[in-house]
Amino acid sequence: MQIDMLLRLCVPYGFILCLFALSTVPLTLPLTGPVEVPLLVMAIYYWSLYRPTLLPVWLVFAAGVLYDLLSGLPVGMHAFVFVIIRWVVVDQRLFLTGQPFVTVWIGYMLVSAGAALLQWGLFGLIHFQWPPFAPTLLMTTLGIFMFPFIMMALHFTHRFLPVLVNPYSAVK
Repeated sequence: MQIDMLLRLCVPYGFILCLFALSTVPLTLPLTGPVEVPLLVMAIYYWSLYRPTLLPVWLVFAAGVLYDLLSGLPVGMHAFVFVIIRWVVVDQRLFLTGQPFVTVWIGYMLVSAGAALLQWGLFGLIHFQWPPFAPTLLMTTLGIFMFPFIMMALHFTHRFLPVLVNPYSAVK
């Protein structure tokens, strides 16, 4: 029985790992150059909303630090942003879990835009130079349009998890 539960947990963690790997590879679009799609932000949003115990704060922080190390960004910037995302979503999860998809999508739009703005601002403060805002806007827009597809895949992996006694318990 324990092996079955362990194997079930490997499915969503494996998918999160794939999203992490894909997030570190920039997508090259014509006329824009390389753009990073916030796939990891989508995973943090989804799991913080539907299974916050699956993605504890220390794991979100570690993923952010590793992301910064792999992408060459200031260490701790994404860790801070990812922890803020998790905190905001967990704080609002009792409202969002019972809502239709459109409301969850709007919630993602707000969280994603806030996270992108925070990343842009932190990067500017750290380097004492504000980067162009167009790539940040394009990254956020791509993420918003890709979210329904990634959410379907995340929802599919959610089915593999063991059933909770009370899935709407307040976990922080």
